[in-house]
Parts: sequence; C-alpha cells; structure tokens
Amino acid sequence: MIRPVLKRIAAAKFAVGVRDLLAALGYRSDRTLDGQTGNVADFIEQFPAPHPGTASEKAFAQQATFAALIFQVTSDEIEIIAHQRTESQQLLFDADGFEQSLAQSFLFMAVDLKDTRYPRGQYANFTRAINKRFSAPTVILFKTADDLLTLAFVHRSMNQRDSKRDVLGSVSLVREIDPTNPHRA
Repeated sequence: MIRPVLKRIAAAKFAVGVRDLLAALGYRSDRTLDGQTGNVADFIEQFPAPHPGTASEKAFAQQATFAALIFQVTSDEIEIIAHQRTESQQLLFDADGFEQSLAQSFLFMAVDLKDTRYPRGQYANFTRAINKRFSAPTVILFKTADDLLTLAFVHRSMNQRDSKRDVLGSVSLVREIDPTNPHRA
C-alpha cells in the first residue's frame, strides 16, 4: 500500500506526492493554505522566524529549493484518524507519554533540498528552523536532489518559565528513504 505511493513520489509534484503518501498512512485534512508558491523566500516572508539571521536560518534559506505546508491536522481530526485506523496501523501520535493537551494540531510540510546528501545534524537544524516558526508541532518530509526522503519531527515540551511557549528538544529522523526501492523496515 505504501510502496507504490513512495515510488510515485519522485515522479509527481513533490507536494502532491507528499499528500498522497500521508493519505496512504491515514493522514488526511482539508485544512490547507491557499496561494502557496513553494518559493522558499515567500515561505520565509510569510512565516518569519522569531530570530532571523541565525546560521540555521541562513542555511535553510540557502539549501531549500521548495517549502510548502501540506495541511494541518487538528485534535478533532486526530480523534477521527485514531478511530478509523486498523490495529496493524500505528500513528505518529501513538507514542507513550504523548499528552493530548499539549498539542491541539500538527502541521505537515514538504521541503525540497538542493544537494544530494546531508548529515543528521543538518536535518536537525532545518527541522528546528522550521518548527520555530510555528506554535504547532510540524512534521517535515525532506527530499534531496537525488530523490531520497527524510521524515523529521522535533520533540516539544512546555517551557517551565512561560507555559505559553514550547521548548524544542531532540529531533527524530527516518533518514534517506529511497522511494524507488524502500527498505522493508
């Protein structure tokens, strides 16, 4: 079910391919942002960083060739997805210790990168640079110039001094998935 969608992701427009992949994984939403061009400068202007000009912000702007929000999944949709899934499916939100009260929604995003390979730390920096822009946790699917995919998510916790702010923690990655020949794991 997922393998054919992964194989089509390189052939389709990247944002469309990501939407199809998320649908195959059981994530769907009509909450999209109209008028996105995918242009990285437009994305940076529309969603400014709290501290622009940092090294990670500059690296993201230099390395990204496409950046677009795919859709937003709210708590209502998370409940619907959880009820519709089968026992063999596992959601990104099924982790122990996940507290429903901390996240009211999740964003899914696609980012196309210009080079073929990136170290883990670079993906982590890009993921944090993107997540700083949003109050909702953002799951990112990166695609490199040689069509390898990396799924990234940053763990968030509540700031102990200011409960209205989040602290970005460690970044979880599923790195360099070859969509034409995905590994069984």
